[in-house]
Amino acid sequence: MLENLAKDDEKMDVDTSNANQITKDRRRQEAHYFKLYGRIEIHEWLLKDSVRIKAYREAIQHNEFFKHKTVLDVGCGMGVLSIFAAKAGSKRVLAVDAATISEYAQQVAQDNEFGRVITVIQGKVEDIELPNGIKKVDIIVCDWMGSSLFSGNMLESLLFARDKWLSSAGHIYPDTAQLYLAAIKGRDQDLGFWHDVHGFDLSAIRRRCESKAVVEHVTGDQLMSRVCLVKSLDLYTEPRQSAKFRSLFELKVTRNGWVHALVAYFDVGFSKSTQRISISTSPSAPWTHWNQTVFYLETPLHVRAGECIKGVLTLKPSEDSIFDTEFDIFVNFDGREKPVTVHQSFVLTDPLTLC
Repeated sequence: MLENLAKDDEKMDVDTSNANQITKDRRRQEAHYFKLYGRIEIHEWLLKDSVRIKAYREAIQHNEFFKHKTVLDVGCGMGVLSIFAAKAGSKRVLAVDAATISEYAQQVAQDNEFGRVITVIQGKVEDIELPNGIKKVDIIVCDWMGSSLFSGNMLESLLFARDKWLSSAGHIYPDTAQLYLAAIKGRDQDLGFWHDVHGFDLSAIRRRCESKAVVEHVTGDQLMSRVCLVKSLDLYTEPRQSAKFRSLFELKVTRNGWVHALVAYFDVGFSKSTQRISISTSPSAPWTHWNQTVFYLETPLHVRAGECIKGVLTLKPSEDSIFDTEFDIFVNFDGREKPVTVHQSFVLTDPLTLC
């Protein structure tokens, strides 16, 4: 019996040691992420996304609901959304960001004569407390979306802030989101590149790339199917850990040809804005910095119009890295020429960490 107790104690020590190491690794990754996110060139890149900026400006700046309200800006960056809120007449704007870029946000607020309205708080939203005894906010604004919607896992921070501080009649901007999947043809130059690189066969590299989800610009003329909604979010009711789900999909083929990959993209909406405002990252919509997320298939599908590509998409945050999102895709295509079954796993690394 004593021997068994000793073994149990030993196992507990190992489990505790492993848990402590995981915590240290995560903190190290978070520190690295916030250091990267503090780089000015990343925020310059975001500010040059005119589709993104226009949508937030129109949803916030001309919205009567913001007048005399207390606003929380989660992940404020340089504080542009906070300035929109202040200009809309907000009484108080609390801008939170753990990255060092927040040091510029207070200066930007002062330079634009909103220094008395905007208060910048440096730290993770999960770790800070609101100043002056503020218990609730009327509005949360947050640019939380990553590639394929969930990359970067910032949704969890938004939902944490919602549960802790948003009043019962409060608003979130944006407050709806949809993730879509479609089939696409690849560009010939991309697909054939590794097979002949200056006269050498580097297809081994191509096979390695097949396990990576790729963030790239996809155009509408590459679409080979109708789109399928695989996840829909209402941020007022969405539970925590929503970035982990499984969804069936059916893609109705619209024309004859080859399907080389599946593509994921998202839309978000501002349902509380005075006008109908949304952001779409569809291949058929104007360019945004999010681009689209592409999953190249090991076996291309020869398809005909009217056929259906069926499958299952599973998505979850990586347990090993806060930068990564893991996808598992099962495809069952009962084609007239050749039935194909494909099961592939992909890892998407947050593009911000690659800049």
